[in-house]
Amino acid sequence: MSEKDTQSTWIWTPKERKCLSILQRKTHSRATLLQIHAFMLRNALETNLNLLTKLIATLSSSDPQCGTHHARRLFGQIRLKSNTFLCNTMMKAHLNSRQFSEAAVLYNELRRKDSFGPDNYTFSTLAKCCGLSFSLFEGTEVHAHVVKYGFKSNLYVATALVDMYGKLGKIDFAKKMFDEMIERSPVSWTALIGGYVRNGEMGTAKELFDLMLECDKDTAAFNVMIDGYVKLGDMEKAKRLFDDMPERNVVSWTSMIDGYCSNGRTCLRPETEHTSFQRGPTLSWTGPTGTSHKEP
Repeated sequence: MSEKDTQSTWIWTPKERKCLSILQRKTHSRATLLQIHAFMLRNALETNLNLLTKLIATLSSSDPQCGTHHARRLFGQIRLKSNTFLCNTMMKAHLNSRQFSEAAVLYNELRRKDSFGPDNYTFSTLAKCCGLSFSLFEGTEVHAHVVKYGFKSNLYVATALVDMYGKLGKIDFAKKMFDEMIERSPVSWTALIGGYVRNGEMGTAKELFDLMLECDKDTAAFNVMIDGYVKLGDMEKAKRLFDDMPERNVVSWTSMIDGYCSNGRTCLRPETEHTSFQRGPTLSWTGPTGTSHKEP
């Protein structure tokens, strides 16, 4: 029976269920997590890979630096690292802790030494790491492995590569990847639009935004465009998009407030004391003459 089959048919003991229950809580202290680890070692529970994976994820999320370091040491003690979900969890822990190169190093070690089979989550995580760390060489290697392992047509992987190339300034590669996609989601469109915005090509970004179906223009797509116009100092176009948004979030409001303040026109501040978030905050601002205004 394979390791995967063994884990799927695992009968959990009361001690294992107790550990899992504690790990599923919203907050954890470092001492509590170390006690759980010690308890698992004393009771030989580390062979339960699902429980071990949850411990690794919780360690890194509770303490991005020390917790992730401890999680990596724990991961290193595992004899067989062929469980894809476990390995992906460790790589994602490095991503969330902004330890981007560590995720890439881990992937290469697993590929060389262990019977590790990457999946779409593996490559999505690695593409994000390369984009955020501006690692073009490693990014192209990830792309090559995507093709090698047959994930080029996967929606999530392709979208991650579009976003990666956009962050790396290789907008032509991003556009080529986008054009070759069999299926596209609103996130795919937003990733490409964001790439053009980062590269200062607002004209092309606007053309793509206009090509999107109205039902696909979510808050994230509007926010990317608004941020681009704000950075250019074009508050009229930013305000027009802001007014057209079907739904706004904190990012939307903050972009507009920062834009007005940094461009020296008016300084807006949200007054949320008597306004629900669903309705959006009431805006108040002081104009050049010092006159106060309010807008619902």
